[in-house]
Amino acid sequence: MKYYPSRWNWERKTPKMSGLDPDEIEKAVEWAKAHETEFPVNLAHHIRGNNNNKTWDDGEVFGPTKPRAGPNGFIIKNGYIVAEWGDTERVDMTFSVSKSYLSTCAGLALDRGLIKDIHDPVHKYVTTGEFDSIHNRKITWHHMLQQTNEWDGTL
Repeated sequence: MKYYPSRWNWERKTPKMSGLDPDEIEKAVEWAKAHETEFPVNLAHHIRGNNNNKTWDDGEVFGPTKPRAGPNGFIIKNGYIVAEWGDTERVDMTFSVSKSYLSTCAGLALDRGLIKDIHDPVHKYVTTGEFDSIHNRKITWHHMLQQTNEWDGTL
């Protein structure tokens, strides 16, 4: 029987109950903690210092920022949490994480036949007008996944 956790009520199992080696799980957690990003804790200062050359937003920081938290995460097997570290309920800013989500969703769509081929034009699937222009009709899923699509439009 497959287990699908509800949004805020994930059940937990020990690594051993999940068929995992507890010592190896602990090593993985310790490795994750020891290899925290080198990205600065003060995000506002970092963003302001690195956006100065961008013309699209004049280097402005839009909205509030706060210092980021330390490393945190889960190890999940078959829907059950088998390890957790750090403050996993804290909301933090993310950068470039959409690429990971997008590639996962695309992989699932390919696996389920929702996208037949990554070299297909997107306009064959998205029929709401955003890919109807002469320029946008040439864009393939491959372009989208590589973020080289040069899509032209307004969101």
